[in-house]
Amino acid sequence: MAVLAVKEGIKIIELPAPVEISAGNEIIWASNTGRTSTGKMIGDVIAEKETLQITWGIITAAEKNKIKKYLKTGFYPVVINIDGTEHEIQVYRGTLTSEALGKLDDGIYYFRSVSVDIVEQ
Repeated sequence: MAVLAVKEGIKIIELPAPVEISAGNEIIWASNTGRTSTGKMIGDVIAEKETLQITWGIITAAEKNKIKKYLKTGFYPVVINIDGTEHEIQVYRGTLTSEALGKLDDGIYYFRSVSVDIVEQ
């Protein structure tokens, strides 16, 4: 199994292998959370959600287009393997950022890096 894949129905689409995945665990607080007049924090934790910052190294334009096609708008399941175990989570994506390298002698257009955050729903 790839490090990162998107599920479309019963089909699994493997994405190019990233060079780095950073995982952040965000605590989601209830809307009644805040500080009292004495400065004490009050509120209820309602969930924990993962934010994954994914970076690819040098990739082709075709590989970038595949990433953009399958890490699309809306909510969808991804399968990720970051600790030796596959995890399936519902996500949405943030901004897809890329740094162009250009067309090389082989006639293929490359990107120096591509990165995106995906956030658990």
